[in-house]
Amino acid sequence: MKKTMRSMTFLAMSLCVLNTAHAYKLVIYTDEAVTNKSDEVAKLMKSTYPFSKYDMEVEVVRVPPTDIECESTNGIDRLVTCKNAEDIQAKAMKRGGDQAMIVKNISKYGGSSGVGGGVPVITTGTPARAMVHEFLHTLGLCDEYEYAAEEAAGYCNNPSSKPNVTFITPQSAYASDAVARNRHSGEIPWYRDILDTTPITSSFMLGTGVVDFKKPAAVNDSKEGQVLGEPTGLFQGQVCNKATPKRISWHPGGGSTIMDKTASGLGAPLEKIVDRIMASKGAHKKLVVEEPKENTEKPAVSNDKNNAGEVVVKSDPQPEVNDTSRNMFKSFFTWLKDIFQQIMNVMPK
Repeated sequence: MKKTMRSMTFLAMSLCVLNTAHAYKLVIYTDEAVTNKSDEVAKLMKSTYPFSKYDMEVEVVRVPPTDIECESTNGIDRLVTCKNAEDIQAKAMKRGGDQAMIVKNISKYGGSSGVGGGVPVITTGTPARAMVHEFLHTLGLCDEYEYAAEEAAGYCNNPSSKPNVTFITPQSAYASDAVARNRHSGEIPWYRDILDTTPITSSFMLGTGVVDFKKPAAVNDSKEGQVLGEPTGLFQGQVCNKATPKRISWHPGGGSTIMDKTASGLGAPLEKIVDRIMASKGAHKKLVVEEPKENTEKPAVSNDKNNAGEVVVKSDPQPEVNDTSRNMFKSFFTWLKDIFQQIMNVMPK
């Protein structure tokens, strides 16, 4: 009975959450004749952590090629942008979408997205994982690879800190790690994730270390974060090394992430950052109903004597488990959750 009451309380709390949270919906617009790349993107977005822990709905919408006007821009062949991206975002919102995406049927490699907004774009000649990279741009994350000199001239002219990159000109030396923390903590967006036991200096110089860009973060397609991954720290990067003047960048992790190479994973530090951003957008985490655990403890016993004076060992009476009612409750909960999900899908957000 107590387990049932706890489950009912959990259900009531979930109903309250549903009033303010919702399934995060992506709408992928494509002019593919057969939506192979778009379907691959949809699957990837739903299976990549931390998106995999949220109710993520993805709809693929096929449109004529003339409805997606995309081309290379700024003289950079791989920088493919779409002229009517804002219109496509508006159409996605009318379909109940939170974010539009575009998969353009072009055989060459390319893609783009605005940092902190915009519509992420990739071509059919680009790996599907690049869409995760571009989508993270819309959440505010920026590139971690080294810009070419001509790109650095534009991107590094007056760079500002992003959730995964900050720009700090270090002192020649620091008296202690505490001194460095007091001076720079406000300049590190992910400072809350740095443990007290993880230094941000080494040999009196700023930095936990230097990013090893030959060490790719593991791809995580599970529903759990990489809690055993490398700790979050302050690692020197290379984004604006070729800028004039050079600007020193810093990252939360010490390896190559998907913001550097699309074949890499997010890595534990970025997973925490992205998880917070998704929660701030009101995305609804999946409901998880735990199965009642079996009682593995040995039954308590009490000793008594029969008429002949012999000791008789007997178990304390155990309560019967009504599996029928438990299964009915589980079925009812699943049915009720589906009803609420359908209601949320048709309600304007």
